[in-house]
Amino acid sequence: MSDPTWLPDVLRAAGLRCDVYPGAFDRGHGDFGTIWGIIAHHTGSFGETPRGIAEHPALGLASQLYLSRDGVYTLCGVGIAWHAGEGSWPGIPTNNANQCTIGIEAANDGTSGWSAAQYNAYVRGCAAILNKLGQPSSHVIGHKEWAAIQGKWDPGGINMNTFRADVARVQAELRGGAPKPPPVVNQIDAQAKVATWLGKRLHAGEKPCKDGVGRFADFEHGSIYWHPKTGAYAIPKGGLYEAFSARKWEQGELGYPVRVHAVLDRGGVQAFQGGVLYVLNGADPKGHVVHGVIGARWAKEGYEKGALGWPTSDEYADGNGRRQDFEGGSLLWDPSGAVKILNGKA
Repeated sequence: MSDPTWLPDVLRAAGLRCDVYPGAFDRGHGDFGTIWGIIAHHTGSFGETPRGIAEHPALGLASQLYLSRDGVYTLCGVGIAWHAGEGSWPGIPTNNANQCTIGIEAANDGTSGWSAAQYNAYVRGCAAILNKLGQPSSHVIGHKEWAAIQGKWDPGGINMNTFRADVARVQAELRGGAPKPPPVVNQIDAQAKVATWLGKRLHAGEKPCKDGVGRFADFEHGSIYWHPKTGAYAIPKGGLYEAFSARKWEQGELGYPVRVHAVLDRGGVQAFQGGVLYVLNGADPKGHVVHGVIGARWAKEGYEKGALGWPTSDEYADGNGRRQDFEGGSLLWDPSGAVKILNGKA
């Protein structure tokens, strides 16, 4: 089999979105021979981009496919990619997996959990590719299985035996006819299956939210909230959940969660419809919300790792404009659209 130029068509036929990074069909470190299967990776951060995989400064093409947090694939190249490194696995030449495997880099830090959208797309994409190759689900392995000698642990948070069982199920579905997207009512269950850190479910089924549209389910260590416009995401106890509660749940200014949470060095963060909630350990239990033009400027300054540091207030009226305070200063917005930095603590 030659280079897998068919990847976008195969993924799209399975009901998945697959974009193509410029130059992908001419990018790679040589041509494929026989393709054994797939090696699954995570990028190690949520900030990696298709460009970083297609044009890695040290590796060149670092994987054929990139998978976003929202479950969107991007074809980065069709030739051989430097993604596997040293390792061994039955059926693959020792230290030579790059020449016979397709690499998928999923945007994930490996510790913050997997959204249902990303996990389901990972499973479905692998199933579609393996069906094209004529291979069973045993022909997808984790980088941590291939490269244990290197100390690799990706994709973190995924049990590969469970993953392969899910791939086998979807392979059978795809062979049986047109792809059937998972029912919306099952998204909470799908997220719970991935976010095993939630622990025991505290009640049967789902409960309706006050708007009559959304649903939620409570667990030992957090809750999962679902809305048809956002999908299902877990909110962990220990900071974020308590702040969400203090801000009147989904009925407050936050609305529903729209991204998987992340655990930072000094606290937690999670994006909601109404902004991004930051909860600093040992500080205001309600946390602080960053959004809009001020939020965009704070992002430009480096988020919490920049000179401004963590937010210490929500946005509030300041004369004719708006202001938000941070550990290292304040950001001020006026109706002209300008955002100014006031150095020093407010």
